[in-house]
This record gives sequence, structure tokens and C-alpha cells, in this order.
Amino acid sequence: MLLIVRGIIWYGLYLFLILLPIGMAAVVAPARAAQSFLVEVAVGAGFIGFSLMALEFALITRFEAADAPFGEDSLQLFHNIMGTVALGFILAHPILLILSGYPAACWINPFSSCANLSTQTAFLSVVILILLIGTSIWRKQLRIKYEPWRVFHGIFALVVIFSALVHIVIIGRYTSTFAMQVVWLIYSVLVLLLIVWYKIWTPLNNWERPWKVLENREERGDAHTLVLEPDGHKGFSFLPGQFSWIITGKTPFSLLQHPISMSSMADIEPGGTVSFTIKSLGDWSGKKVPALKPGDKLWLDGPHGVFSMDREQAMGYVFIAGGVGITPLYSMLQTMLEREDVRPVLLFYGVANSETMTYREELATLAEQMDNLQIIPVFSDPDEGWGGETGFIREEILKKYLPKQYKRFKYLICGPKPLMDAMEEALPSLGVPRTRVLSERFDMV
Repeated sequence: MLLIVRGIIWYGLYLFLILLPIGMAAVVAPARAAQSFLVEVAVGAGFIGFSLMALEFALITRFEAADAPFGEDSLQLFHNIMGTVALGFILAHPILLILSGYPAACWINPFSSCANLSTQTAFLSVVILILLIGTSIWRKQLRIKYEPWRVFHGIFALVVIFSALVHIVIIGRYTSTFAMQVVWLIYSVLVLLLIVWYKIWTPLNNWERPWKVLENREERGDAHTLVLEPDGHKGFSFLPGQFSWIITGKTPFSLLQHPISMSSMADIEPGGTVSFTIKSLGDWSGKKVPALKPGDKLWLDGPHGVFSMDREQAMGYVFIAGGVGITPLYSMLQTMLEREDVRPVLLFYGVANSETMTYREELATLAEQMDNLQIIPVFSDPDEGWGGETGFIREEILKKYLPKQYKRFKYLICGPKPLMDAMEEALPSLGVPRTRVLSERFDMV
């Protein structure tokens, strides 16, 4: 209940900050609303678009108080959606002005005779925002590597905000009053503080808490497990299923930062080791991670995330995993064993075959130690002679194994997008209430 209240408060603050400029303009400068209705709508669209862009920084700062009610993966998805929404409002601004009679050439051609610094900064802001969102949506199709994209993403965002703010100040229509000057100052300071928090304070804080590689072992499924121990500090506690950003490089300011779920048991003593299992999916996971050796230093920014059985108490659980999405669920199973938790749990695990089944032997051992655990592997490319489930995890397979009281269980799902999409359709079809389903999409970058 406390997290729900906190979530409502954060959403309320978010909406308040979005509407603050347009609301303040209407209150403190009513005499300035003498322009045509279309022009005023255009100005309002610009204000909302700017507010949304400024608040985009707040959604990705990994601020724990804001992350806790929603989960960082949900905030990242919301960040992506609201970036596109902001683009819509910002594009509406010049389009509506052109429709109201403003010369189109002044807005779409920064070198035209009627263009000035105001229209040029507006043009720059719109073009860079289109590049920012386009390279984010189609990054993989354009084959842009994550690290350089991350750098340019941040630079583009700053250019968009700064050029838009210059445009607003030069126009001067809603910056001449003291109240509106205070509003724009608040947004400028807010963006600056968020950047300092995310880019300077957090890395400096992590710098004092390095971790050391204790073991780097190869796993089935083209993955590696890193076992890390705190170097000169007591480490951290985490909930089973949470993740951390692993930072490799010479300092925690490194661009090599990736969100990885903890795969080890959660209930560890201060100073205990933490494990991460990482599948080879790119340059960092396929080259950098396998090359790490015992004694190498790295940093962790975490723990983060709300994907945990500890937040979803129930009479029983259904875990659904695809590929390396098994890692947070494996952490939960180990934690249940350690706690002697006897609540029933079913694990549906979709992989190609037994050779690619990460933790195959470990899961078999857990099944022997836990009478309450039932594992249902589903092979898309089964071994010869395999008599179990084949294809992909789907409604028919779920229905075949779920117990009579399955609607009272909690469902935790982690895996690639096709699995997540399929389960979002299959579970409601089986009558599972959406309030009993918790999922985590691990492809945040």
C-alpha cells in the first residue's frame, strides 16, 4: 500500500511539472492571451513538449525513491514512450504556427531571409530531437553500438533542451514576468541537478565501493557467470530477482554499463559474494565479459528493480522463463530453498534444447532438494528422443500443468519480447487476473 501511495505521489508530481508552465502562463499573464486561438494552442503544445523533454532526464537517473513503486524497466519503457509523445507536441508547435499564418520558410529553413536566432534554435531543437528518437528506436537496425549511442543520446538531449530554452527566452512572450522567469529557472536547475546526480554523484559514490572478480565460469547457453566479492566494503543486500548495472572499465564513469540480474541467492551475509549470469548478445557480453579474470575490478550500481517474489506474496508461484531470463528466477528458487519455503512453484523454461539450457544441472539438483518445485522444460529445437514439451511456451502447455488453484498463484515472467508478448495474451485467456502477473523485460538497452 505504501508503494502505491508513493507511486501516486510521483505521478502527481510528474503531471504537475508538465502542466506548470502552461498553467502559470495562463494565470500570471492573462493580458498576453490576445493572439489567435491557434497560436495559443501552438504555444501550449510547445510548453508541454519542453516540459516532457526536461522530465525525460528524471526517468533514467536510477533514483531509488522513484524507481521503487514502478521498477526501472517500467520507467525506461515510460521514458521511451514519453520521448515520442514529447516529439509529437514539439512538432505540433511549428505546424500550428504555420497554419495560423506564420511564414513556413522561417521555421523549416534556418538560412532563409526571415529566419533569426529564435527560429534557428527552434529548428535545431526539432531536428536533433528527431535524430535522438530515431536512433533510439532503430538503433539495432542501424547497427549503432550501445556505448557510442549512449554518448550521443545524452549530448542530443542536452542540445534539444538548451536550444528550446534559448528559443523560449528570445521569443520573450512568456518570459517577461517574474513568475514565468522563476518557472524556467526551476526547469533549468532541475535538469542540471539531475545531470549532476546521474553523471557525477552516482559514479563518485560507486567509486568508493569497487567489486572484484572471484570467478568467471562458462555456462550452458553461451553464457558466463561472474562471481563478485566486495573489495574493501560490506557489499549490499538485495531482493531475489533484482538486478544491478555492471560497470566495467578503469572507473565507474565508464560507458560500459549494462543491467544484469543477480543470479545468486539473495539472503547473503554482509561481505558475501554476488553472482551474475550474462549471455553473449553483443560486443560487451560476448567479448568483454568472457575476458574478465579473477582479481579484475569493476563496479555495481544497484540493486534495482521490483521483479521479486518478496514483493508478490502468494500461496504459490508460477515462474516463466525464456533463455537467459532464467537468472532472476534462479535467484528466487535458491532463496526459497535457503528459507525452507515450501510453497508450490512451477517453472516453465523455454530454451532450444538441453545443451543450451542454462543451469541445467543446478536446476535438476534444486528439483531433488525441493519437493515443492516442478520444472517443465519446453524445447524449440529438441534433442533426439526428447519426450517432453516442444515448441514454445503457450496456453496449451500452461493449462496442462497448472494446478486447480492456479488463479490464486502469482506469475513471474522474464525473457525475450516474443515470450513476454505471448504470455500477456495466454494468461488472461486462462483467467489469470492481471494483478497477479509480474514481468520484467530485460532488453532495456
